[in-house]
Amino acid sequence: MVTASFFSTIGMDEQPINYFFGGYHLLYLMLNLLMFVVLFWVIHQKPRAKQDKFINISLVVIIFLKYAGEALFIYEYYNVSPAYSNYPHPFLDINTFFSFQLCGIMNILLPITIWFNIKKLKPFIYATSILGGLAVIFYPVTVLFGDPYQITFPIVRSSVVHFFLVLIPMILIARGDARLRRQDWYQIAIGLLLTGVWAMFGNLVIDKNANNMYLMVNPFLNGPIPIINQLPNGWHIIFLVVAVTFGYMVTFNFARLFTPKETGELL
Repeated sequence: MVTASFFSTIGMDEQPINYFFGGYHLLYLMLNLLMFVVLFWVIHQKPRAKQDKFINISLVVIIFLKYAGEALFIYEYYNVSPAYSNYPHPFLDINTFFSFQLCGIMNILLPITIWFNIKKLKPFIYATSILGGLAVIFYPVTVLFGDPYQITFPIVRSSVVHFFLVLIPMILIARGDARLRRQDWYQIAIGLLLTGVWAMFGNLVIDKNANNMYLMVNPFLNGPIPIINQLPNGWHIIFLVVAVTFGYMVTFNFARLFTPKETGELL
């Protein structure tokens, strides 16, 4: 049935090796770029009240899609055997309510930070949301897998959520509601360290077979990304640290293109 194949996690465990910077990936990149440019320009021209409405709707969509995905995982846990992927889990599971993956954490903290205007969290949450969204756009894990002609709910969920993780913070930065400055680096370092500790708690205590934030096992081994595709488990973390540091530098300078001059100096 079409509905059954749409609501399925089949293939979600796959790394996008067969798609990495191939035709479908380039199409995915171009669509994200086009949608970002169009939506950003349209929303930026709107009055602040309408911008707020769009932002709030987008944040609700992020939360809805996150927990709709969890509902799918719970359904498969009780109704599909053997499991299609490693994502299914019971309802009474911490993963039902929280996440140990970086982008999953941002799905929860970005709306909370914006709605409650938690200024101390904004540098880390905004920068990390943008970084996480861009990371999946450029390495489309959970987006490009399985049959390229078959669109599933997990693909829609991941595509939309990661797009909004980039777009929403950029809109807020562009209108001067937030800024990323050099002195924010220590907040980002602390936030990332705490996130890593939380992920390791998930790996070592909650589920010893988990690989949250890729801290336990190198999923890129023998993959298309140079250097890390040759590193054994454990040593790959060094590459991740360097890559994430570089990623934050790119994120800061990307945000700089959209930041009003009066909001402060960026890297």
